[in-house]
Amino acid sequence: MTKFPGVSLLFFTAFILCFVTNSIAQEQRVIVLQDAQFKESFLQKVTVSGGIRAGFMFQSALTRVDINELYIHLQHDVDDGDAMLCVNMVSRDGRYTASWEYALGQQQSGSLAVTLPSKYHEQIASYSPDGLVVLAAIAKKDCASGDNVYVPASWGKVHTSDYVLYVNSGNTDTVVGIPGNTERIKCMKINSESTVAYDTKCVVEKDAVKDAKSLFLVRSNFGNRLPNVELQVR
Repeated sequence: MTKFPGVSLLFFTAFILCFVTNSIAQEQRVIVLQDAQFKESFLQKVTVSGGIRAGFMFQSALTRVDINELYIHLQHDVDDGDAMLCVNMVSRDGRYTASWEYALGQQQSGSLAVTLPSKYHEQIASYSPDGLVVLAAIAKKDCASGDNVYVPASWGKVHTSDYVLYVNSGNTDTVVGIPGNTERIKCMKINSESTVAYDTKCVVEKDAVKDAKSLFLVRSNFGNRLPNVELQVR
């Protein structure tokens, strides 16, 4: 039987190259924020509530927030070289807030780990994943442009669960609508003594918004319909 050592070496080299390439492709991408990019505060007393939309996240399996376990998930490729990642964080009691912007640029779909230069590790660790939420969006060039498209975040890397919208509904009854779908997704009030920044959570099945480009909050106050609040998703 004739042997071809050169061919065997070629196949072996190709195998190693393929292995190294796949390892590089699967390497976790990390966003490292500098102190100047990251704005945060922790207050002893809060009396002012936040906006209607507070967080858009995957359900978490963690029992407590881990500052080193924040992930942003890109469901689709980002083709805009000027894309910005715009993030707001808020605790349910309104005491902790943070915001940051990051020049994202073109990115392949997948998860991005985030390194936060926080000064409040001990306070943050006291919150449950439902107690400190993240609202992340992608904008074109400017986070204040108003063309934001929201992407889910998560505490913990696992993100195969359903989505959760965290909403400050006040005295309104709130449900979630999906364009083209007549059914509404019920939201539930959060059972907590302190719901300053948000008081409602809406669990949305991941498959329900697989092809949707937006979600919208349908609100009513004592039978009076209020304007819908849209959440463009990506």
